[in-house]
Amino acid sequence: MGPIVDSTKIEMAPLMVLIGRQSAGKSTFMKVFSFCRWIEKKIMVSTDDLVMQYTHNNRFVKELKQFYRLNDEYFTAETQLIYDGDNIMIEYSGVNSNARIVRKKSFAEKRFNTKLSYIPAERNLISAIQNVDKTYKATEKDVLFNFIYEWDEAKVPYTSEHPYKLAATGGFSYVNKSGADVLVREDGTETPAFYASSGMQSVMPMDVMANYITERVGQNASLSMHERNEINKTDNGHSSRRLKYQSAQLFIEEPEQNLYPESQKLVIMSLVRSLKKALENGSEQSMIVLTTHSPYVISVVNVLLAAAIVEEKGLEQNIISKDCILSSKDIIGYYIDEKGYFRNIIDSEIPMLSGNDLDGVSEWVDENISKLNEILFA
Repeated sequence: MGPIVDSTKIEMAPLMVLIGRQSAGKSTFMKVFSFCRWIEKKIMVSTDDLVMQYTHNNRFVKELKQFYRLNDEYFTAETQLIYDGDNIMIEYSGVNSNARIVRKKSFAEKRFNTKLSYIPAERNLISAIQNVDKTYKATEKDVLFNFIYEWDEAKVPYTSEHPYKLAATGGFSYVNKSGADVLVREDGTETPAFYASSGMQSVMPMDVMANYITERVGQNASLSMHERNEINKTDNGHSSRRLKYQSAQLFIEEPEQNLYPESQKLVIMSLVRSLKKALENGSEQSMIVLTTHSPYVISVVNVLLAAAIVEEKGLEQNIISKDCILSSKDIIGYYIDEKGYFRNIIDSEIPMLSGNDLDGVSEWVDENISKLNEILFA
């Protein structure tokens, strides 16, 4: 699919990190994965038979391409997709064919509601373009249009009485002032998000959205009264799993975008902290999937992984706060090479995520600085 030749079998884990060069296929994989999770959510929650809708008239692939702005180049006759989810399986192959979707045997009693959000790299448009919700006119609903729509929902709780402290250097908080996005410094100085730095414009929607989505776990789901009544009539005592969010699913492109290394660390710590809360509050597995080019992101995840191993061995540590330590089994990482193959980058001996494929520049720097110094000081 696109540049991806073979993704291998990828197990779902609460924190998944994807690295690779530009156009290696990271975002393509995450978009397809996110779409499958979204289709599964719709089928699990709906009181109608949506399986039939997505297995006819090429609707599965048509919506996938439309929503994530993928053209025909991403699909070939050799394309094969197998998604083995919590309660359904999806199989798709070829070009413009119909998907096969099958409910698992335990579907009726185990289906549940989950809160999903895809946070694109273009998220700073929320701040960089005034009234973007009115000026962005997509011919059809796509991922950016959807994110703008979700942002209007997510920012509502964060008022002057309930500001949200952003995970970035500078001591900024986010406040929704009658619909306007405002950043407030610790001394009370206010700056409209439109005039903020590119880093703050990038971190604000990601951090606020991640907090909002994960905070919804355990809360009532956004359903109409009709939907609630239909669910209560058909669920035979299992309705609470659909009436309340049981997990959160976040798919985030390049969390490091426009951020100083210290802020990158704070953002990853904040995301993991929110993820841990969701895991504790939900009956189903919550998840954050990240694509990144940043060695700092990998390094921070490795620190959290090491802290998890220390905790699991029963050893005392007061270095990393317990509220952002996951299980070591909850963290996984993959590298997509230039040929389109996935490789697990968890080193089983240490264990840690290998950043060797991400940092191919250091060796070049060391070698050439050494040669140039020989010339300078010969």
